[in-house]
Amino acid sequence: MRHGGGIPVNGYIIWPKGDMRLHTCRVYKTLQEASDAAQERADFHHRPYEVRAAYETPQRIIKTFEPRKSK
Repeated sequence: MRHGGGIPVNGYIIWPKGDMRLHTCRVYKTLQEASDAAQERADFHHRPYEVRAAYETPQRIIKTFEPRKSK
């Protein structure tokens, strides 16, 4: 779905949990794509990442991904 100006009005972003700083972020089209990216980031950075609904104020948190334990 797009707003009259060509701006998408749905999508998902990933964000470090608890981080309030401004970030440049990618908007993912599907929840699955965002979830996969959030899990990868959580594992790589060893901290939780959230999938949030883009274009909502305040941004709604869809799911939080914790880093997986290394084997």
